[in-house]
Amino acid sequence: MKKGFIKYTGYIIYAILVTVVLLYYHFPSKALQSHLVRMADRMDPGIIFSVRSLDPSFPPGLRLQKPVFSLKEHPETAFFEAQHLSINPGIGSLILGNATWFFDAQAYGGTINGHIQSGENDKIDGLSLSLKNVRIHEYAFLPQFGVGDFAGNLKGNITYKGSPDRIVQGDGDGDILISEGKIDLINPFLGLETIPFGKLNVRFTLKKGTINLTSVSLDGKGFQGSISGTIRLNRIMDRSRLNLRGTIEPNAAFLETLKGGPALLSLFGGGQKDSKRSFVIQGTFRSPKFRFT
Repeated sequence: MKKGFIKYTGYIIYAILVTVVLLYYHFPSKALQSHLVRMADRMDPGIIFSVRSLDPSFPPGLRLQKPVFSLKEHPETAFFEAQHLSINPGIGSLILGNATWFFDAQAYGGTINGHIQSGENDKIDGLSLSLKNVRIHEYAFLPQFGVGDFAGNLKGNITYKGSPDRIVQGDGDGDILISEGKIDLINPFLGLETIPFGKLNVRFTLKKGTINLTSVSLDGKGFQGSISGTIRLNRIMDRSRLNLRGTIEPNAAFLETLKGGPALLSLFGGGQKDSKRSFVIQGTFRSPKFRFT
């Protein structure tokens, strides 16, 4: 009896191995690729999807080379592209009926990994992201928020519960660190065309369409600062409402560089010892209103 069990178990394992090998070498990548393109085309909002190649991976899943996703409204700019993207299903979650898909991508000079949860009708209803060494200046889809072009190295963690296309109705939280950061301003501010900010650490929560900045600290190249407040999201992102307060305090070395900019120098007490200033940012991302208090 024992020998028979071992014999048939061996047959089963052999059959599984043969199936895996045949699937790998005869994987219908072209057919699946065409199917994914059609699925993306039916999404709302419409998405254009392309990929250089698509192959099976182990653990069971897919490995995509050069995947590119863009919106039909803006086909010229990808909202996500990667050198490669691996996707694997959570076997346990499939058995329970709610699929969880794990992903790992090499993109924008860094790594992005996490998982996506799907609910009814296979629609996404939650996700978790972990980012490391992502160069944000390589992300062409990043909006200027009416301020300018951002640059720096990004790492952090973000969780979100809800539909990605209805972010104003979802909940989430996250912590983000940007190092070696800077903003190239669209419009110079009191003589400054670029604002370097060294390290920017942000902790936030999202609830009922409002982002609450629970902790924002700035360790800049020449100054320190902090920000708190809320951002009321709008489906059209650059119309989101800002209600932020903060402080900024330049150090002595930075004040020395302002000797040629008397207007800016005067805002910080003319270079005196107490140079901390408070400010308010209101308006929208499209038209932010900044003032010192």
